[in-house]
Amino acid sequence: MSEPILWPADELLSALDGILIAGETNNAEMSNVTMNGADGISIDSRDIARGDAFFAIKGELSDGHDYVQKAAENGASVVVISDEKYAQNVSASVVLVDDVLKSLARVAVAARRRTQAKIVAITGSVGKTSTKEFLKDCLQACGKTHASVKSFNNQWGVPISLARMPKDTEYGVFEIGMNHLDEITPLVKMVSPDIAIITTVAPAHLGYFKNLQQIALAKSEIFDGLAKNGTAILNRDNEFFDYLSDRAKLKNITNIVSFGSHPEADLHLYEYQLLPTQSKVTVFDGDKKYKYEIGVAGKHQISNSLAVLLAIKSLDIDLVRVLSVLSMVELTDGRGAQSDIGFKNGHIKLIDESYNANPASMVAAFSVLSAQIVKPDGRKVAIIGDMLELGTDSPQIHAQLAAGIVAADIDLVLACGPDMKNCYELLPANMQAGYAPSSALLVKKLNAALSPNDVVMVKGSLGTKMSEIINKLKETSKAAI
Repeated sequence: MSEPILWPADELLSALDGILIAGETNNAEMSNVTMNGADGISIDSRDIARGDAFFAIKGELSDGHDYVQKAAENGASVVVISDEKYAQNVSASVVLVDDVLKSLARVAVAARRRTQAKIVAITGSVGKTSTKEFLKDCLQACGKTHASVKSFNNQWGVPISLARMPKDTEYGVFEIGMNHLDEITPLVKMVSPDIAIITTVAPAHLGYFKNLQQIALAKSEIFDGLAKNGTAILNRDNEFFDYLSDRAKLKNITNIVSFGSHPEADLHLYEYQLLPTQSKVTVFDGDKKYKYEIGVAGKHQISNSLAVLLAIKSLDIDLVRVLSVLSMVELTDGRGAQSDIGFKNGHIKLIDESYNANPASMVAAFSVLSAQIVKPDGRKVAIIGDMLELGTDSPQIHAQLAAGIVAADIDLVLACGPDMKNCYELLPANMQAGYAPSSALLVKKLNAALSPNDVVMVKGSLGTKMSEIINKLKETSKAAI
C-alpha cells in the first residue's frame, strides 16, 4: 500500500495562509495539480522530487525565486512565492504569500500540531548530529520515525525538517543549532518537543559570545519550547550541569534527568573499553545493569549513546529493545566515517572528520586516532585545519591543542590555516610533517608525508575546506598525489 500524500491540498493551502494563483498557461490544469497536494518539501530546485512543494526562499547569496521555473521543470507540483511576477508561465501551481520563510514556518507548525508523535529535540556544542542519528536508528526499531536529515538545524533546516514529517509519524527527532543568542527559542517553539537533550556545552562559536556561560544560556533556550510535563536530558559530567538544571527549573520543568560517569547521574557510565572502531560499555540505570556495544569509536560517542538511552527510557521504551541497534550504528562522511583507501602501492585508513571542528570535537578526534592500531611501518597522522568562530582568543585556543596531540601519541601532523599554525609550531620537530596556509595548498604535501599503512584523520571547520583533502585522497586512490 502506498504512503498517503504528505500534504493534501486543503491542509497545505490552509497552513500557507496564501493566495492560490497559477501561471498564464492552463490555469485549470494548474488547479488540478494543486488538488493533488504535495509529496515533499524543498527549497533547492536541484533536489526536487516529482510532486514536491518548492519554497522560493530569499537567502543572502541567492533568491529562490530565480529558480521557480527550474523547480517546476524538475517536477514541483506547487511553488510558493512572495513576488507575483515569478508566477508567469510556470508549469506548476503557484501560491502567493507575504513571506516565503514565514509560510514555511507556518507549515512546520501545522505539521507539529497535526501529529500525535513523540518528539525529541537535540542541541549542544558537539554531538548533535551523531546523537540524532543514533536515536533515529534506535527509534526506527520501535515505530515509524522521522528525523531531520544531515545537519538541518538552522532557521531553514528546522522548519523544512518539521514540514516534511508525515502525519502518522510515531517518533520525531530534530536537531537544533545556533551561533547566537535567541536563535534556538523560535525553532524549539516550532518543534515543541516532549524531550529536550543538551549533549554538552563547550567552546564553539566563541566569537559570538562573551564566555562559555553565555553559550550555556543559549543552549538552555531549548527549554523554551518543551511541552508541558516534558523531560530535559542533561550531561552530568559537564561543568554547566547545575546551571542548565537551574535554567530548566526556571522554565517550570520538573523532569530533569542526567547521564555520565558522575556518580549522581541517572544513567551512570560504569565502565567502558575503547577500541579502534567501536566501544564496549556498561551502564547502570538505578540498580539495573546494562552492557552494550556501540559500533563507532570514541569516548564522546559513548556519551552520545547515553543521551540516546535516556531518551529511549523517557519514551517508556525498554532499553533492551535498542541495545543491539547501537552496535550497528555508523558515522557519516565528514563526521568520523572510517574507510580503507588505496594509496601508492598499498592502503591507508582514512578517518573523515572534515565536516566541522571546535576544541572539544578536535580533542575527541585525537582520542579516536590515538586508539587506532597501526602496523609496524604505519603512523598515526592528524591533518588539521583551523577551528573558526572562536573570537580574539582563537590563536591561543589553537595553540592549546598541541599538548593534547603529543599526549595522544600521534606520530605526524599536517596543518593548514593561520590559527592552526600556532598549534603546529609548538609541536616537536619530529611530529611536523607539513604546514600550508590553506587546505588547497596542503594537498600538495600529502604525497611526500603519507605512506601505506598510515592511519590518517582529517579534521577542521567547514570553512577551512578540509573536504578538499578527503576528496583528493579518494580521487587519487592507488596513485601518487
